[in-house]
Amino acid sequence: MRVLSVGLVLLASALTAQACSYCQCLFPNGGHCCVYSVGGLNLDCTSVCRDAKRADGVSNPDGTAGTACAAGGKYKCASAFTALDRTPCYQL
Repeated sequence: MRVLSVGLVLLASALTAQACSYCQCLFPNGGHCCVYSVGGLNLDCTSVCRDAKRADGVSNPDGTAGTACAAGGKYKCASAFTALDRTPCYQL
């Protein structure tokens, strides 16, 4: 019985951890900003998206490039299929 309990706890924690291979960083309004991935690795999307910038060719007054997502790390996990037609994030 104890083994079953430990197994259920591990399963529950794995399902709530939500590691993503594709981080879809969002704008503050919840719209899609950009997608970031690194060869199928599971990523900490909150950290990745915290300072993410969209690879859209915009030049900013401070010398940085790309429209800032500016949502404080807000994201959704995306599938490889969904990521195909989304704007990528600049390499972080």
